[in-house]
Formats: sequence, structure tokens, C-alpha cells
Amino acid sequence: MDDPRPGRRFTDVTGELIEVGAEHWRVLPAAGAVVTIDVAAVVAARPIPPKPTPFSEILELERALAATWPALETERLGGWVLRYAEGFSRRANSVLAPTAPEGGLDAAVAAVEAWYGARGARPLFALSGPVTKRLDAELAARGWVAEAETAVMTRPIEEAAYEGEAVVDDVLGPELLEQLGRGAPSVAAAVLGSGPGRGYAQIQREGEDGALALAARGRGAVSGELVAITGIGTLPAFRRRGLGTEILRALEAWGAGAGARRAALQVEADNEAAIAMYRRLGYAERYRYHYRGPAAQALAAALRAGFALCSKAIFVALSSRP
Repeated sequence: MDDPRPGRRFTDVTGELIEVGAEHWRVLPAAGAVVTIDVAAVVAARPIPPKPTPFSEILELERALAATWPALETERLGGWVLRYAEGFSRRANSVLAPTAPEGGLDAAVAAVEAWYGARGARPLFALSGPVTKRLDAELAARGWVAEAETAVMTRPIEEAAYEGEAVVDDVLGPELLEQLGRGAPSVAAAVLGSGPGRGYAQIQREGEDGALALAARGRGAVSGELVAITGIGTLPAFRRRGLGTEILRALEAWGAGAGARRAALQVEADNEAAIAMYRRLGYAERYRYHYRGPAAQALAAALRAGFALCSKAIFVALSSRP
């Protein structure tokens, strides 16, 4: 770019090009705030392949995200963590497997199948991009199928006053629980949590019937210096009014006030519109994860194995809910 300062001709900006306009470009550097550039000042531009996200960062994010979405029941299997929450969300009902299994893969997978089978649940692995590349390939070779690819996006945040209309509370109220509970309110309440480190943003608006409605909402959960923001949603009658962005900004401010220095979102990879929107809001993709579980025949075998290892009778209810 042209540099107007005396004695200098050019300066560089390196980062992700998140918006291209007729008059301005917006660039998100690897560390820092979004930079807006006048197109007239651009002398030259060239693509630079993105640097791979370090394994240490992926592991740190995965552990923090797991802490902000706790399962009802967990059990360690070497370096793996088996998680179960009666089917409420994939994350709380899957194996976090950031390390190589102890005792060999065959024995570890068999133990996973038996553990979930004993609970009438489908065994599922959460696979964090390049960190679990080898495990992913080995499970694929066994016929386990991939699903629900998700992008993890982050941006740096800092403490600042929030003056919008969203209200953030640390209590998960009944109306909010109804929207976020996925038909399992008691389990959802335990996983989502209340109290310190949890924030629920809400915007109330008057509906067509004159009554106040929970027009938009979202959840924030802090672990260390990370705030994980989930559950952002707007009722159909109130969409396209910027309420979702307002919820996001409120939770960013709340998280920064609670000690977080980074905000994280988890966005389904096929939701290209949402990913593009979050990029415009300053978020950068750090990695992607997906889940892998057995096909129908393998699932039936795993459930039978779970029954064989149980010392008492178990009633198994199968559900089509993911």
C-alpha cells in the first residue's frame, strides 16, 4: 500500500481477506483487529497460503470447548475421555481422543463400543482435524462414517462497555431453556449450566399479539481465557434485524468482562453464509472437527456387546435425534 508518511513508500498488511468492496477491503491479521484498507491505496496484492494451526492450539481449544459443554457422565480411557449426556448433543455424547490409545486401537475401540452400548447409546468419536488424522483414517477403514463437520472460528476480544439492548444473566430461565433444550430440559439444564462462568443473552421484543417474546438469545461459557459462544438464534418473526449480531456482541463483552481474551464459535461447515458473516465480524477459522460413528450394522453389534458386559438388565431406547 502507499504510505503517506515522509521517507516511506509502501507498507504491508498480511492476513485473511474477509471482505472485498468497490472502495474498501477488510483484512483480518492473525493476531489483532480487522484492518480496513482503501482500495485506491493498494499497490499490489498476492495470495499467501495460510499457516497451519499449531497442534498445541487445537488441543487447547478442544479442551476448553469440552469444559464449556460438560457431559453428565465421563470416564477416562487412557488419554481419551468418554462422554455421555443421554443423547443431548454430539459433543456431550462422544469420545474426546486427542492422543494415541493405550493398549492398541482394537482394544480401545472395543472398550468404547461396550461403554456406549451399555448405555444404549451410539459410540461416536470427536475428531479434531489434523491432530486426529491417523485415528480418523483407521476408523474410516473400519467402516465408521463421518458426519457433522464443524468449523471452529475465533477472534481476540478485550474488555469494553456494552450499550446494546441485549441483557446477559447467569441463570438459564425457563423460556430460554425451552428454546435451547432440544426436548430434554433436565439434561439440557445440567449441560448448559448456570452461575459463574455462564452467561445467557436475551433480547425481548413485542410480538404481533402485543406480548413480549424472547426474540433472540445465545449462550456464553468461559473456560480460562476463552469464551465459547453457542446457541445464537432468532425467532422467525424477528430475523434480518441484526439481533443475532447484537447477541454475539453482548456475549463477547460479557466474556471479556469475565476474563476471556478470545471468543470461539462452532459453525456447521455447510453453513457457508454463516461462516462468511462471522468472517466479516472478525472471526477466523482455526480448524475443523467432525464426528465418526459406526454404520447401522456396526452399531447393532456394539449395542449387543454392551449388553453382554452388563451385570444388570438395561432398557435401551433408540432415538433418531443426532
